[in-house]
Amino acid sequence: MDPKRCDVLVLGGGPAGAVTAALLARDGVDVTLLERARFPRFHLGESLAPAATAVLDDLGLRDTIDGRYLRKHGVAVQCARTGRQQRFRYDEAYEPGAALAWQVPRADFDDLLLRCARTHGAEVLEGHSADDVIFEDGCARGVIALREEGQRIEVRARLIVDATGQDALLAGRRGDRHPVAGMERTALSAHFRDVARTRGETEGDLSLILFPHGWIWNIPFLGEVSSVGALCANSWMRARQPAEALESFFDRTIEDASFAREALANATRLTPVLANAGLSWRANRRVGEGWITVGDAGGFTDPLLCAGTTLAIVGAARAASAIRDALDHGDVSAARFAPFARALDDASDLFLGTTRSLYADELSEVLLGGGARGDRRAFSSILAGDVFGDDPPWRAAWRERFHHGGDYQIR
Repeated sequence: MDPKRCDVLVLGGGPAGAVTAALLARDGVDVTLLERARFPRFHLGESLAPAATAVLDDLGLRDTIDGRYLRKHGVAVQCARTGRQQRFRYDEAYEPGAALAWQVPRADFDDLLLRCARTHGAEVLEGHSADDVIFEDGCARGVIALREEGQRIEVRARLIVDATGQDALLAGRRGDRHPVAGMERTALSAHFRDVARTRGETEGDLSLILFPHGWIWNIPFLGEVSSVGALCANSWMRARQPAEALESFFDRTIEDASFAREALANATRLTPVLANAGLSWRANRRVGEGWITVGDAGGFTDPLLCAGTTLAIVGAARAASAIRDALDHGDVSAARFAPFARALDDASDLFLGTTRSLYADELSEVLLGGGARGDRRAFSSILAGDVFGDDPPWRAAWRERFHHGGDYQIR
């Protein structure tokens, strides 16, 4: 059977892949997207940042999203050890933009984005898993995919976009998936009904609760359901008893975080507790000859600052622009995509440096002590996802003070 052909082949239908495919197809590019699963399906990363709002607006999704998800105007940081807390509003940022985001159950949100890609003209093939990438003369030329019924097919393209998330097809194939030293943590998470929440503008706030074993997120959705999870140091994970159920261990973990314990006092758990380890990693190369990575397929820092959804959605928009330019010039080389890769590395480094500084207790006065107004505005800006483009003075100063990003070590 002759191979299927297209201009751009996107591997993975999560936010990074779906947004890349939607933007390219809307502009007339022949796009095929392969997605292993059948949507909807569960996924972590349920809180958006305002930086993604402009991209969703561009796709014509603003009204739909605003009608089905809870608005988010800021982030509440709470310390279980000291009882101190501060709220950071997105409109405090240096460039507030929309100053608005949403809390999104990912099963529904990802399905919405994938349908958007199909609506804009991308061919979306669910139940198709990319098994291997075809390289010829050092350049990616296509993939061998496996249909869910077991049939193998070959798809050829001018450019391969790896949006396979934590599976990271190309990074894994090259042996280029490296854990980030000092960021070894495991996420425990579940959905609950009737978690205590505020009302009014602050109802949609993301709560970040610092506690002895790491930090806890509390993400309220529209209605009665919330996502609650704990990102725990592996030293605490080793405290789990050999026969201890994950649900019991999660309950014991939450007991050490007063704000979370109180919020869950009358809540009912709706899903099993899931554990996700080895989240933080980097690849040395985000792009290559005939291929480019978007979203988590190029690395993942930490869920603390909503970095994953920001880099996926905003990064996808930047990828689509770079791909259009590359196709127009008939050049899909690594050199053509080098500026895109540098922009993603710089954005990721800013998230990583901020996260490492928080873990090193270098941000306590900014987060919980009130801090200088400029520091509050800078941190609000990072929470809002303002991490792309040439550094304005506030961002350059922040990088200099909290420089744990660009000098990251991999092991």
